[in-house]
Amino acid sequence: MLGPISRPSKFAPRGLPLQRSAAAQFDEVVAIEVTRLEKRLPQVIARVEFAIEDVPNLEIDATEIPLTHATGGTSHEPYRIVVFRRPIELRAERSGSSLSWLVRSALVLELADVLALSPEQIDPDFDPEGD
Repeated sequence: MLGPISRPSKFAPRGLPLQRSAAAQFDEVVAIEVTRLEKRLPQVIARVEFAIEDVPNLEIDATEIPLTHATGGTSHEPYRIVVFRRPIELRAERSGSSLSWLVRSALVLELADVLALSPEQIDPDFDPEGD
């Protein structure tokens, strides 16, 4: 039996998805967190490019799965921080953490690492144990 939400209507026109994909939802969470950091540190975030990939490209003998990866950061090129969607989603599900908190933590820790700052300098509200 089809329910009202599964049928085309003026609220869900034919050809449009009734629900956003997990990837689209994740992209929105990352965009919100980057915007939040950009408001706090506009001069720092202006030197950083952000990207999202589904999974990292790992070596066969890798023992850890990263949540983010940073490259670049020379005088001629900006830092590039890649956020890996599936590892973050899976860790959020397993730990019961909110997705936005985990994305925020991963971004703050990666930015602190590449800029040689403390996480609290990047985000004064940073709480590694918080949720």
